Amino acid sequence: MRPLSRKTTIKPQRGGISNALFIWASIESLPPDLQRIADEITIHYPWGSLLHALVAPDLKALKSIAQLAHSRASLTILINISIFEDVEYCQRLGLPILTLERVKTIIVPQYHEIGIEVKHAQVLDRNIPYRTTWGQKLTCGSGRKQILWLQAIIR
Repeated sequence: MRPLSRKTTIKPQRGGISNALFIWASIESLPPDLQRIADEITIHYPWGSLLHALVAPDLKALKSIAQLAHSRASLTILINISIFEDVEYCQRLGLPILTLERVKTIIVPQYHEIGIEVKHAQVLDRNIPYRTTWGQKLTCGSGRKQILWLQAIIR
């Protein structure tokens, strides 16, 4: 985070951002001062407890995410679903197998319960709408190609 945070201190004309805030915290222990401040939340290629919270789903952790945002804020999630092809790996991590069907029948209704309205859910093959260096390494560089793209609004 250091290089990116330094970049935000340069003049806005050169790419700096005056209102950037960097937090190092787990989803389970977000600072209360962050409630209702975000206009947009993006989660790209989560792993560990955040991945589990998104796909299990863990409603308490999802509420923590939703509480970061203003009403009508956008939420974009990209999940590399190629890892879910390894059933043994998912069992070891306690992850359910993630399919578009599971998203539509289980995840979307549970997100809805806590105020996250999924407007779009799609599995993409390489035509990823958000390109990052990390995302390129996870998809193109590793041979993993399928990405779950969720777009939502937080009530």
